[in-house]
Amino acid sequence: FDSQGNLYFVNYVRNGTLGKMTPQGTVGIWCETGGQVNGLKVDSAGYVIGADAGARRIIRVHPSGNPIEVLTDKFEGKPYLSPNDVCLDLAGNIYFSDPSNETPEAPIGSVYRIDLTKKVTRLATGLKYPNGLAVTPDQKQLIVAETMTNRILSFDLRADGSLGPAKTLYQFPNSSVDGIMFDEYDRLWVARWLNATVDVITLDGKLVAEIPAGGSKVTNLCFWGKSVYVTVAEGHSIHRLDVGVAGKAYTK
Repeated sequence: FDSQGNLYFVNYVRNGTLGKMTPQGTVGIWCETGGQVNGLKVDSAGYVIGADAGARRIIRVHPSGNPIEVLTDKFEGKPYLSPNDVCLDLAGNIYFSDPSNETPEAPIGSVYRIDLTKKVTRLATGLKYPNGLAVTPDQKQLIVAETMTNRILSFDLRADGSLGPAKTLYQFPNSSVDGIMFDEYDRLWVARWLNATVDVITLDGKLVAEIPAGGSKVTNLCFWGKSVYVTVAEGHSIHRLDVGVAGKAYTK
């Protein structure tokens, strides 16, 4: 969502588009990306940041839907694998996950940061399909959903912007984990892919809720008001769950 209550979502009607639903309920194609975007966030200026897996890049789209700025499409001269999701911290830095269909024996997934000068830094690599990600509300940790292992990882964010070693925040017993986001009580909401739920965990590693999402292949989520909106790929649909909880602001 942007600050006006417009909802943006990927692959509306056909792959490669970004859809938009206004607060009045009007839905249409908002942008033709020329790639195929997965995760989205709206920054403090109202621009839409997208992880474009199809074109292997991170894009920033003007609030009107055009032009599209390519923030990065290579690191150290090499193209990305398949950028999957994005998040922001309160300073405006952009974090993105870059997984591939690697084997568990040879994991090559990475997480990167784009800072305010547009410098790109690889923060972690050797991950087993890093997917959704979020900075904790206190800005002290980066949380990453590792899909291949069904677990949520936490990394301390050091003062210089680098990450500490990976720690397991929560291990799910079944498949799997996708998009994540914090609520107003600093609890992490997790899209549970084939579990057909959105699960809620605390930062001390306790599962406190498991909410049916309305279908399988639950990919991502976001908050507006006291509801969470969930993308359910099995039904090619977005579901609103009225949960009585608001999301945590991730832009100033």
